[in-house]
Amino acid sequence: MMTAEINPVNSLKSDSPLLALEKAVRAAGVSCEWAAAWDESPCLQINIASGRGSRATSISEREATACLEMDFTKIRALGEYEAFEVLGEDPCIEVALSTSNGPSSRLVERIPGWVAVESETRRGRSQGSVAIIGTRSEDWSAELRTPSDRFSILSGVAAVTLKLKGRQNRTYDEALAFLESAGNAILFEIDLKYGLSFTFRRMRPVGAMRFGRRAHSNATAPTLPRLQYAAEPLSLYRYARSAVGMPLLEFLAYYQVLEYHFSRYSQRDLIDKLRNELRDPNFRADDERHLSRILRITRQPGRGHGDERSQLKSTVRYCVSEDAISDFFTANPEVLGHFSAKKQVIAGIEPVDPKRKKGDLADSLCERIYDIRCRVVHTKEDGGGQVDSLLMPFSPEAESLRAENILMRFLAQKVLIAGAIDLPA
Repeated sequence: MMTAEINPVNSLKSDSPLLALEKAVRAAGVSCEWAAAWDESPCLQINIASGRGSRATSISEREATACLEMDFTKIRALGEYEAFEVLGEDPCIEVALSTSNGPSSRLVERIPGWVAVESETRRGRSQGSVAIIGTRSEDWSAELRTPSDRFSILSGVAAVTLKLKGRQNRTYDEALAFLESAGNAILFEIDLKYGLSFTFRRMRPVGAMRFGRRAHSNATAPTLPRLQYAAEPLSLYRYARSAVGMPLLEFLAYYQVLEYHFSRYSQRDLIDKLRNELRDPNFRADDERHLSRILRITRQPGRGHGDERSQLKSTVRYCVSEDAISDFFTANPEVLGHFSAKKQVIAGIEPVDPKRKKGDLADSLCERIYDIRCRVVHTKEDGGGQVDSLLMPFSPEAESLRAENILMRFLAQKVLIAGAIDLPA
């Protein structure tokens, strides 16, 4: 769907309900504009209130008649969810649900109390609901259901929904807080009682960059491998590749691939330093100052040499050249834009511009990776200082890790290659 300079008179009849809807919406003081659907047919894009902003929902000519009965001044979209609140005498909030357990409509039918209904508007689809009733004289109720006709038009999704009914929310923030607190409690207890896992369905950001979806271009036919890769980190890498839609989990799995090699490469750095000291013609074994210098080099907390941040840098420096990193960003301009943007999505993370960083690009990226790693696992930097704020799943910060993970995948691949051995012929 894209906005366009459309003259609806050229493609719509004068008595089209879509033209009547435009007139009614504008008269109510709600902004709207004409847009073109995928088949170039005209549709009306209505900007529904959502906190301090708005959310655009597109109405086709087929849906326009039903929308003429809606008061768009009493509808608001909630948060980043596929959720709408209807104000008035019969207030309600309806939110679309997602699940990884299978077709959601079939799952809810297994819940005791499910009541199927006939629907003239949606033939061929199973319709129904299961009521969720309180036991403490609550002033609200809920139901899991197939989406209402109004919700289907507003959201365009056919997923099962959770509907919260009867609560008069005075403000947008109050409505969103009620949806998140009461709605998530309901879904958690559905999981406890019936083993069915549902989550609120989130909006796909308009114009969001789909990092990493570009097809790999390689004109050569596949050949038998010459290298054998370490089983444990390779398993972690494959786990990261399978974490579709879970950027936090994907990031940690790639980080563990790097972490697996910390001991090898940090100790390699240590050995090089010791070798340099011992090869120095001025080194004397009977000089306590020289021996003390050796002792300071060999002091190593944990399994590797240096703290975790230093071990990360040693690993990346040894396995990946600066030129290879620069070539990576050149081949992935959308990722480059993410890393170099002046305003970073994750608060406190400094931008890295590979075009300007020379000589210390790997170190700068490792600083960024380690800082994000601390945010993901909610630890303290180097065991001290202030606790960083947790990166919550599904948050804009967590979603931004999709770009970080393209780099993490590249680094994990390079580390796996560096640690490989020849595969017997």
